[in-house]
Amino acid sequence: MSRPIAKRQHVMEAALQLFVEKGIEGTTTREIAQMAKAGEGTMFRHFKSKDELAWHLFNENLTTFVTHLEENISGQTTTKGKIRSMVEAGYTLYETNPLLCTFLLLTEHSAARRMPENYKTPINLVMHAIDEGQKKGEARMMDPSLAAALVFGAITRVPIFKHAGLIKRDLREMVDEVTESVWRMVSL
Repeated sequence: MSRPIAKRQHVMEAALQLFVEKGIEGTTTREIAQMAKAGEGTMFRHFKSKDELAWHLFNENLTTFVTHLEENISGQTTTKGKIRSMVEAGYTLYETNPLLCTFLLLTEHSAARRMPENYKTPINLVMHAIDEGQKKGEARMMDPSLAAALVFGAITRVPIFKHAGLIKRDLREMVDEVTESVWRMVSL
């Protein structure tokens, strides 16, 4: 890895850690540079601002995760199977990269301001799966946005509770339990 690319990577890794620990607003560019063992100028050569850096981290990683989700659910034929695939992918991400998963979950609301109209998110995938499930007679008729909010909220609170130390088990052990619980909210 060339030196500028390595420095850029160090800046991104430091920012990710600090954004999770202190929040985007609570993190200074000086702190990012210090943790990355780089000058503030190095950071600004790669990113116009701290907010640009935060958006880059969010957008790049969420886009990758959404592509992974789409690949996982494409092989599922039932709505419940699609929901289970999403739960499993999310909990695997948390257990294999808790810092990144926590960043994505904690940054979602602030990043929403920058999302273009057709920006793909896991929420879109949940809504689409439920809408398809309703058309196939697998999910009960209710507002797909409400159903997605119930399902997505239930799924995403679990990693947040683990991050806070309230859940100790490996989340991958809970995939079936969580899937059954959220499925009861939307199934016939």
